[in-house]
Amino acid sequence: MAIYCIKIKYTKEAIKGMMEEGVDRADAMRSLSEALGGKLLAFYGMVGQHYHVMAITEVPEYANLSAGIVTAMMADTLADYKVIPLYESSDITKVSSMYKEVMASYKKPGS
Repeated sequence: MAIYCIKIKYTKEAIKGMMEEGVDRADAMRSLSEALGGKLLAFYGMVGQHYHVMAITEVPEYANLSAGIVTAMMADTLADYKVIPLYESSDITKVSSMYKEVMASYKKPGS
């Protein structure tokens, strides 16, 4: 599964709805992540930033994440967002092995 950090800026209409209803959007994000075959790992509000919240979610692949983003956009919830793919430190070992294999067959320009 892939892990992503999603920074979210809500629309004014979404913020108005949250203030009037007093709802916890972490529950909505958790339900959306699960509907996409994944899991919400963390959900935080951010102060003084361009984005309002940050969600860390794990989903099978990027297409699942994209479907969630489109869903939120079509519901007029997102004004802006940024997706940051995350990796675990153990992935560096895999990268190192792949690098060694690929580097042996790679020809740099001018060689």
